[in-house]
This record gives sequence, C-alpha cells and structure tokens, in this order.
Amino acid sequence: MPGTGDALRRTSDQLLRDLETLVLLEEEKRGVEAGDPRLVDLAEQIEVIAQRVLISSSSQRQQTEVINDLAEAGSPAAPDASIDETPRSMEAILAAWREAERKLEGAEPGSAEALEAELVVERLREEYRHAHDEASRGRH
Repeated sequence: MPGTGDALRRTSDQLLRDLETLVLLEEEKRGVEAGDPRLVDLAEQIEVIAQRVLISSSSQRQQTEVINDLAEAGSPAAPDASIDETPRSMEAILAAWREAERKLEGAEPGSAEALEAELVVERLREEYRHAHDEASRGRH
C-alpha cells in the first residue's frame, strides 16, 4: 500500500485547513447583525465545512488504523515518518492552490464561499512558498 503516509498527510492538511476556516468563518459570523443575509450565508458555509470535517476525521481514523496495522506487521508500506515530517510535493500543493483559485473565481464576491476560498488560497500560497524555500535549500 504505497503512499499511505502521503494520503494521511493530505487528509490531515485538509482537516487542518477546514478547522482553521471554520474558526475564521464563525468569528466573522459572530459580528454580523441579525437580519443581514450574510448571517445565513455564513451559517450555511459553516455547515458545509463542518460536514467535510466529519467525513475527513472518519477517513483519517480509517487511514491511521491501516497505517498502524502495517507498522505492527513490519510492512515496508508503512510510513517511516510522522504526518508532520511527510512533506507534500510542490505539484500537489500547486494543484490544490489552482483548485482553490478556481473556486474563488466562481464564488460570488463577498459571499461566505468566497471568504473560505480566499482563506484557502492564502494558506496554500504560504505552503507553496515554504515548500519552495525548503526545496531551494535542498531539504526535500
């Protein structure tokens, strides 16, 4: 089962992005006055992301069970590093960044969906910059 560490890293990264976005959207929602249509828009987007978090957390649990079984069996398919030590490829980061940019372009300006996309784009831009810096230093 090659790539188990990579798959777990992708799932973990997405889960962290979604959790960070939930916090930011919830903080935004708390400042919106009752009767403002943005209040419902933000609440709906929060619900969508919360559902993704539930699915991702279940997937992550299943992945970790497989990884632990592989490690206990001494399988070469078991990751040899922690999630944090398993870098994502620059290509994977760039692909996710492009997808987030497409979502941003398709979102209604000022909507909760646009706000989420902006947050994800910024995080991926930073992740790509960090990966590029690491690659330039010859670390990955």
